[in-house]
Amino acid sequence: MRMDYRPIYNQVTSSYYQEEQAVRYCQCDYNHRLKLSGLFQMFSDLAVTAFAFRGMDTQFLLGRQMVFVISRMAVGIRRMPREGEKLRLSTWEQEVQRAQFLRNFQVWDQAGGLLMEARSGWALVNPFTRAIMRPQEFDEALPGRLLPMPEEDCGAPAFLRLRLKETDPDTEPAGERKAVYSDIDGNGHVDNARYLDMAMDVLPQGMTAREPAEVQVLFSRETMPGETLSLFRKVGEDGADVKGMIGGKDSFCCRIRFR
Repeated sequence: MRMDYRPIYNQVTSSYYQEEQAVRYCQCDYNHRLKLSGLFQMFSDLAVTAFAFRGMDTQFLLGRQMVFVISRMAVGIRRMPREGEKLRLSTWEQEVQRAQFLRNFQVWDQAGGLLMEARSGWALVNPFTRAIMRPQEFDEALPGRLLPMPEEDCGAPAFLRLRLKETDPDTEPAGERKAVYSDIDGNGHVDNARYLDMAMDVLPQGMTAREPAEVQVLFSRETMPGETLSLFRKVGEDGADVKGMIGGKDSFCCRIRFR
């Protein structure tokens, strides 16, 4: 069942959290439209704030040697918001599948119109050893703190199995990109939103001028400061696949479809 537009009410008895934001000038492209990287930053920040609202901010989790890192995202976009537009963003924990914590997002305009929906997968990681932790370890450390809502789904696209072979005749090299200071987030690796900028940077300008309709991203391996990504792209009429590799292994792969 898709979550409906609802009044602002944030209760610590539920994982459902929402807040209002305005699209800022610095988050937009040359068309004064929200960038995909700006959208992904909104989603990440909202997930962090939703946990903090329930008493589990970043420092609280670090003190228990755990952080959440995003592993995949699928976004369906009806309309991309523009500079100055006021939005209502909502998020909630849907369920745990194997080692993945699934979290949903919705974005509404000021009139209550649904603009986009997203589903995401997150892994629990020890920030000091970089090892992936079992979901049971979260429950053992913080019993009753996870509040899944499996009955509340969203209309985001299903996760796709993203594959882009650099040896495919339709795939072409798209340059290299070194991870620098401005790319790195509080987890010490390239921020997930930066990969969307990297992908858009290697697409034709005529394509990036169009409005995105669907985005799928798989984050396979973290990129550390100073590492260099080898980028590859496969461009079609309605969009493109882009991936980055380090040492012959995929770091990220994304598929962006445009209207």
